[in-house]
Amino acid sequence: MNYIDLLAYLATHPIESFLITLVQFIVVMKIHYLAHNKYLHYALAAWFIPQDFVVNMVLFTIIGVELPKEYLVTARLKRWKRSPGFSLLDAWRYAVGWKLCAILNKYDAGHC
Repeated sequence: MNYIDLLAYLATHPIESFLITLVQFIVVMKIHYLAHNKYLHYALAAWFIPQDFVVNMVLFTIIGVELPKEYLVTARLKRWKRSPGFSLLDAWRYAVGWKLCAILNKYDAGHC
């Protein structure tokens, strides 16, 4: 399996892609805080960001019932946190944004 196959897998298995990218995010953040090497940080970003993009385009389009306006999950979650809105769908996005950001912020304070 090459990297393109991994991205295709993430696109076709949205629930598993959430778990895979969440675990990778946790590992990447732990490495980020343990190893202070900018080249390692660039390599980890190059590995993680395309996966984050795919998950945002597929899974979070399904979760939020909207087309993406951002490229990465964190940017979308930040927008959802800012707009409580008045519809049930807006309330759903608002709740999801706050809950997922709380999880991400445990591993990278102030991430979203």
